[in-house]
Amino acid sequence: MNSSITLTHLYLRHYCELRNFLLRRVGCREIATELTQETFIRVMVYPGESILNARAMLYRIASNLVIDYHRAHVKHPEYVCIDELPIHDSPVCNLTDPARVIYARQLLEKLCRAIEGLPPQCHRAFILHKFDGYTHVEIAEKLGISRNAVEKLLIRALVQLRQVFT
Repeated sequence: MNSSITLTHLYLRHYCELRNFLLRRVGCREIATELTQETFIRVMVYPGESILNARAMLYRIASNLVIDYHRAHVKHPEYVCIDELPIHDSPVCNLTDPARVIYARQLLEKLCRAIEGLPPQCHRAFILHKFDGYTHVEIAEKLGISRNAVEKLLIRALVQLRQVFT
């Protein structure tokens, strides 16, 4: 059988399933679609003679791409999927609309007050992680606590901040 026919068959058979798998992992339709395409591109250029279990190989490649994506983008995101934002969190398109500008300022002030209101250790861990980009291990070393304690502090911070916006 011709390799291009095999790849076409593989694509038609597994594309939607693989994209849905990736969507659950990354949470953004566009990124999931890009990663799905990248998965098939990598299969196309695969140097092996034959693939014994093509579906398993697709999922292995896709899983590795998700890991690479999270390493590169989640810690320092370059962009956010606009269609995944709630309507009130959508970017302000019309900067001359006073209501939207005021709403954005009020939301920012509320968030700043909530962050400042966190307990000192919790506040420090949150700032180090979310704004300075430190890992849990780095924060643990900096604060002289365990990694598990850092995770608990960050969870506590996120729970308190979420309560402010609900």
